[in-house]
Amino acid sequence: MIRIRIPQPSALTVVDIGSYEKEGDSGIFLKSVMGKQVLNGSFGFPEDCVLPGSDIVVPHVIVGDEAFRLHHHIMKPYTKQASRNDVTKKTFNYRLSRARRVTENAFGF
Repeated sequence: MIRIRIPQPSALTVVDIGSYEKEGDSGIFLKSVMGKQVLNGSFGFPEDCVLPGSDIVVPHVIVGDEAFRLHHHIMKPYTKQASRNDVTKKTFNYRLSRARRVTENAFGF
């Protein structure tokens, strides 16, 4: 089951994409209309924006797990091997995991 948060003005929306096969979330996502649109750039993400209090421009993203393909609009954690001896990557993975949990909790998952 894939849960994707799409911010709207004053609302949260969830997209649930499921399958009866033993296929993983990333495989289902890649075969879905939404997944294809995200990867080919036609999904309609808002324009990249500046982080508040900085001059850093960032895209709107979907937070995925390690099985997802890395993409401009998809964030995924570093592999366990890559983050094992790198505290910066380990910290990134921890914060990305928290972001996924916060998103899931917002929808009651």
